[in-house]
Amino acid sequence: MRPTCSRVRRALRLALALCVPALGGCRVDCDFEPHCEGNVVMDCHVGIDQLVGRGSPVVYPCLEPAPLCVESRTGKRDSEGGSISCAREPLTPCDESFTDSCEGTVWVYCQGGYVSAQDCSNQAGTGRCGRRTPAGLLQCL
Repeated sequence: MRPTCSRVRRALRLALALCVPALGGCRVDCDFEPHCEGNVVMDCHVGIDQLVGRGSPVVYPCLEPAPLCVESRTGKRDSEGGSISCAREPLTPCDESFTDSCEGTVWVYCQGGYVSAQDCSNQAGTGRCGRRTPAGLLQCL
């Protein structure tokens, strides 16, 4: 039984030696700094996928109810890893003391130091803004 384990280990080492260079190291396909192009977010999230060379730009338009593309006022990346986000009109600064709210199906919250919003009717689920539990955080349900 021991010779079989030894052969398996050798095979694994050979496979790793051949595959690791083919993965491209830590290549990232994003060759730009996060920025706005008009009201389009141009960002590049840093994640585990880029360890195997599959990183790619994150590009999406800012649409109602948050049509403005803005750079984070906090200088920090958001929960999804981005430093560029969409904000509501008129552009309104906010901070940790901001209280999320629901305006019908629209969830209003603070992101990157600006008031932002998300239309829950465009999301999978119930299409409502609310809380999962009485003490829970507001979110799209």
